[in-house]
Amino acid sequence: MGQAAYDYNTARRRKAPQTQRKTALRVEKGGKRRLSPLQAALRNAMHLVAAALLTGFAISLLMSEAQLVELNDQIQDAKAQLVSAQSQYTYYNSTLNSKTNITSVEEAASRLGLMKIDPSQITYIRLNESGALERQQSPVRQWTSFIYNGAVTILGTVK
Repeated sequence: MGQAAYDYNTARRRKAPQTQRKTALRVEKGGKRRLSPLQAALRNAMHLVAAALLTGFAISLLMSEAQLVELNDQIQDAKAQLVSAQSQYTYYNSTLNSKTNITSVEEAASRLGLMKIDPSQITYIRLNESGALERQQSPVRQWTSFIYNGAVTILGTVK
């Protein structure tokens, strides 16, 4: 007969685990003392107040974060409007500069047939001592001024 691959008789056997001895528990008097109903109610009330405060703090934190996000959105919108306005200002400024450039003004003047002023075209006028010119009023304006001045004169004499 052949040789066995494993000899069960000579193999080491494991020892069976031994159960540990349980220590004997002792019960002693004392421990947590019982609360009276009033003390229990006060403790519960304090727990409720603490929970309410924590809830309030959490809600205020969330509200402030929401306001912060909203204000950041408004800031971003304002910045976008500012960039747009600056771009428009730059465009208008460059257009104004190109329109008021002396070469473009001279070109437009020559196209319209305008010429530079001739010194013989200048007329000097002399003013009287008041040093002011008055524009002639329209007939309607003259009549309303006449009626107003008459009414003021009549009211001045009545008083």
